[in-house]
Amino acid sequence: MEKALVDYILAQRTEAKAFTAAAPGNFMGMLPHPDEFVYWSSRVPTGTMAEFERVELEESAYYMAADAMSKSYARMISPKLSDMTNDQLVDFCAQMSILMKADKAA
Repeated sequence: MEKALVDYILAQRTEAKAFTAAAPGNFMGMLPHPDEFVYWSSRVPTGTMAEFERVELEESAYYMAADAMSKSYARMISPKLSDMTNDQLVDFCAQMSILMKADKAA
């Protein structure tokens, strides 16, 4: 696994532990340890930070579409997300964010 990804995972785990310990009732999810080979080899087969970021971006786009539009819309566009560039996914997420804010204001 790429060092940048290992460092990211360990930093996130440290942050989660600190937040959880800071006050009673605090909770923050934690990524699995980098040594959990079965999880990481299926989640990020290449073990690169770039692939991890891409997976996270596609998942964010999917869940934002489900929240902003509907789950059926998210399922419909899901196969298309992998064809989009990172910039297109970022733009898509920004559009979904605008819709969610508008829905919240209504």
